[in-house]
Amino acid sequence: MSYEANAVLLTAKRKSSSGMIFRGKVDWWFYGIMILIAVILIPIIVTAFMDGMTGAAVVDLLVLAVIEGFCGLIVWRNYVRLETRGIVIVFGLIQLAIRYDDIHALSETRCPLSSLAASLDRIEIRYGNVGMVMIAVVEKQAFFEEMKKRCPEDTEFRRR
Repeated sequence: MSYEANAVLLTAKRKSSSGMIFRGKVDWWFYGIMILIAVILIPIIVTAFMDGMTGAAVVDLLVLAVIEGFCGLIVWRNYVRLETRGIVIVFGLIQLAIRYDDIHALSETRCPLSSLAASLDRIEIRYGNVGMVMIAVVEKQAFFEEMKKRCPEDTEFRRR
């Protein structure tokens, strides 16, 4: 394996004491939303301070901090951990565990519906009777290969 390919695998997945970890993918548009919010709110905050509306400026500053903090958590806490009995999806403040035995389909999608993904390059996971979640990982191919090893034999895998 070449140095470049090995480096990609090392950044995309790593072993931890509790399982294999796949880093979540974050697209440019997610960072763009974070920047746009700051670009909109910072001038409002500065203007409010300059006009002596300290209360309004403080409230706007708190709103900015909460939104940027929430988005920052999504960027920094965004991964999928493959454990012995199932997967754990971590996305900001949200954590979802799914047993391998409950998974019946994984497919690539670009569906823009709400999901646990900060990228449109997604994997849809169908589990249980009606459960569905979409995730995005940096190394999709390696993720599919690992899931094929761990999911039941009748699990459907659809790649584009």
